Amino acid sequence: MSAHDVETLVVGGGIAGLACAAHLKANGRTVKLVERNDHLGGVVKTFREDGYLIETGPNSLYLRAEDPLLEYLPKMGLDQHVLLAGTAGQKRFILKNGSPKPLPMSIFDGLVSPVLSFAGKLRVLKEAFIPPYDPDDSEDPHEETVSEFVTRRFGEEFLDWVVDPFVKGVYASTPDILSMEETFPRLTSMESHHGSVIRAAIALQMGRKIPSPRFVRKILSFDTGMGRLPNAFADFLGTDAGTNAEVLGCTKTPEGFRTALLYEDETYYLRSRHVVIATSALHCSEILKDLCPDVVNPLTEIPYAPIAVASVGFSRKNVRHPLDGFGILVPTKERRKILGILFSSSLFPGRAPDGQVLLTVYVGGMVNPKLAFSFDEDLISLVESELKSILGTQGSPDFIRIQRWEGAIPQYTLGHHDRIERITTALPEGIHLAGAYLAGVSVSQTFSSGIEAAKNILAFPPED
Repeated sequence: MSAHDVETLVVGGGIAGLACAAHLKANGRTVKLVERNDHLGGVVKTFREDGYLIETGPNSLYLRAEDPLLEYLPKMGLDQHVLLAGTAGQKRFILKNGSPKPLPMSIFDGLVSPVLSFAGKLRVLKEAFIPPYDPDDSEDPHEETVSEFVTRRFGEEFLDWVVDPFVKGVYASTPDILSMEETFPRLTSMESHHGSVIRAAIALQMGRKIPSPRFVRKILSFDTGMGRLPNAFADFLGTDAGTNAEVLGCTKTPEGFRTALLYEDETYYLRSRHVVIATSALHCSEILKDLCPDVVNPLTEIPYAPIAVASVGFSRKNVRHPLDGFGILVPTKERRKILGILFSSSLFPGRAPDGQVLLTVYVGGMVNPKLAFSFDEDLISLVESELKSILGTQGSPDFIRIQRWEGAIPQYTLGHHDRIERITTALPEGIHLAGAYLAGVSVSQTFSSGIEAAKNILAFPPED
């Protein structure tokens, strides 16, 4: 008989932890997942109030053919509840000179977009003839930021009006601090393999012959919101997943690990062969500080962007803008106090009562972190003012709810690769990590990190 209560303990009930635990259970392994909060799913949570469907975190998914989440949709019965964004999802706006303009969705779109000047478009075309970056030939070899890469290859105008707002929308950050290689590895690979991003894009387009599966490269959600995703995995795990359980510490034993858990003011101990830490980097450092002190510094060096999410409801007649798109991103040069606006009720049905619209406004990030912690009345006033100026809203909103995330999105800053390498090489055998700071910040990438941790455990033979 095994000396363990369970083969694997998963700490953290967000998307990464749920993915890891479900994959292990689906493959016949014993697993227990514990979450310190009162719900599973982390920032992915949905609730309905006054007829509005409110997402406290991500509003949608974007899947690639290689994403493990794609094969789990039918396994969990989620494929029957998928909603694909309509034509609105294919159109995004950026704010320029105070008014929304269609955002180029590709380099080629940028060549006909009013967002870029004629000189800016010529500079983009020049990218095809700029030699790739070679550190050996550089007078100052270094890891490039997103700003440095984009300016070098496409020019400052493309950075300011296309890439900067896109980075805000994905990372709630600024391209000046993010590592290009870690944040957009596909683009750096395109440069290194083809000598140019444009030439690589042309080659990829010419070689694309096989149609993608139904859900691939589509913006999607679920009929009852994004919360259906973690709920499906929670249902699958059943009693193998628990909430309101705080990890007090983890120690190494000859057979594996002994983890102390606080639940309802009682301390319990759980023995396991493997432990997966699927939490934020900071929380991970707190759990492992005694067991593995060498990981503390690199984990705590990973910054997270704080975000305030304001869900705002208006009567349709009180919003001048047609809301015929995904939303509006706000470049730094516009000097606004918000990161962007999502047209939630334009993307998917059932997000607002009849005759109403639902807007989601993001504030804070690495750009204005203090604004995320403004008093409610100040934040509401700020949001109302920006919506009036940008979308032409009239009067006060009929509905508004605010959700704050102190550490919403991990930042892949310069040196991130080295930090992750220091962390993973210092881990004792049997400790595994998963989370958004490892393999990308999107829901699908976070899910993939959990699957990867599970696969590492499955490489070990099962216990007797």
